[in-house]
Amino acid sequence: MPDPVVLLGPGRSFTTIAAGMLGQHPQHYGMPELNLALGDTVGEFLAMTMGGRNGLAHGIVRAMAQLEFGEVTARGVEEMRAFLHANRDMTTRELMAALQDMVAPKAIVEKSPAIAADAHFPFRQEQILPGAKYIHITRHPMSAGRSMIDAKWYTMILRSPVGDSWDRRTDPPVLDPQVHWFEAHERLLNFLDTIPADRQMRLRGEDLLADPDTWLARICGWLGVDTGPAAIEAMKHPETSPFARPGPQNAQWGGDPSYQDNPALRPYTIKPERLSGPLPWREDGVGFADHVIEMAQFFGYEDGGPAQGG
Repeated sequence: MPDPVVLLGPGRSFTTIAAGMLGQHPQHYGMPELNLALGDTVGEFLAMTMGGRNGLAHGIVRAMAQLEFGEVTARGVEEMRAFLHANRDMTTRELMAALQDMVAPKAIVEKSPAIAADAHFPFRQEQILPGAKYIHITRHPMSAGRSMIDAKWYTMILRSPVGDSWDRRTDPPVLDPQVHWFEAHERLLNFLDTIPADRQMRLRGEDLLADPDTWLARICGWLGVDTGPAAIEAMKHPETSPFARPGPQNAQWGGDPSYQDNPALRPYTIKPERLSGPLPWREDGVGFADHVIEMAQFFGYEDGGPAQGG
């Protein structure tokens, strides 16, 4: 069986479309956002997700319902929530192992941007899905920041204690997504420093969307799964996933709401983006902090977009 795959990146970094594509490979099973790294046990996970009822828990109950019943209905979702409450002492690693057994011989593909919200979460993810291969997805901080601000639901995350994105260099502090972008990637880089090089890949999301045929084949070659034209074509249709669209009213999400409105792969052209100059979401003329520019350059970005040959 292929190795499971975990995509890492903050929200609004193309992780949803990337996971959606890889999840449609014939040897993979693409999951919604499971967020199991929020707790060591099911009980801890429930405590972090309002008893399994807020958006962070929609993915796991949808996945369980789909695998148990072959479809996701409101009744099936409630039955799976009841199962979680009845098995509060089960570890999240045991729950993930049960999911992997249910999809075998396919391998799980999963992404949960909430993993990047706490320094401990990526390490717990490694315990939950040991031996997984990690794909670190990046996006230019300018377009990522603009996307975070434009998505009103994501702005709420930036304002929350979890997404704390206030630039405190000013008085009063200014909401600035570059804070979120940098801190999330810093946590992920610190985690990936502990993972063997042969189990990780870094990928600019812009490159994947601009040339999916080349990059999907390259990724599949690294993962050791089929790189044939039928497999590549299947991955170019993420909209065929049972989790690509909103679920029933009691578990609508499990992924990026904006993506679920239109999950098809669309033509993409890399647009020039700046690392210098004032930021469009601020009114004080401030630009990117030096450490943000340094990290972006480390990822291969420069004024004008991604550097060539990445």
